[in-house]
Amino acid sequence: MSNPSPDRELRLPEHVTKLLKLKRYVHLATAKDNVPHASLMNYTYYLKNETPYIILSTPRDTTKYRNIESNPHVSLLIHDWVAGDDELAPSGRRNSLYELLANMNKAEIRSVSVMLNGRARIIDPASEDYKFYKSLHLNNTLVDEAQAETFIQNENNSVVLITVDSCQITNTNNEVQTYEL
Repeated sequence: MSNPSPDRELRLPEHVTKLLKLKRYVHLATAKDNVPHASLMNYTYYLKNETPYIILSTPRDTTKYRNIESNPHVSLLIHDWVAGDDELAPSGRRNSLYELLANMNKAEIRSVSVMLNGRARIIDPASEDYKFYKSLHLNNTLVDEAQAETFIQNENNSVVLITVDSCQITNTNNEVQTYEL
């Protein structure tokens, strides 16, 4: 493995790690035989020894599982934009300073999409790593109980660990920053 050039960042920017800790879903892109596949996934962000990881789980009888078995190179997309319906959802607070400030803050942060590239590894279900990563994923407070039961606890599901290699951040002005890890 070559050393990164001195002008490249070695860590994810703080606003990216914050986004990864706050959001519930990520779009996972896999490919096999030059055929792409995308899935909306629950995930857990995990940092160990300055290396960022994404933990996912998926049933073994899915296209994404077969794609990862064949080709471990994956891409993830996460963004801080809010759907139009979220704007209309009542907050339970009317004419409050809190609501004003919350909406101002939302407007400020709804401005980037983050693409993470990495290598996926299906964790052996008989290993201690499997128990550890599954436990981390199950204890993610952003995953509700029904989703955990269906997408994590099901015996047909596997645990996938993605080691993040690079990050590309694009804002609404199409300004792009790239980080090689």
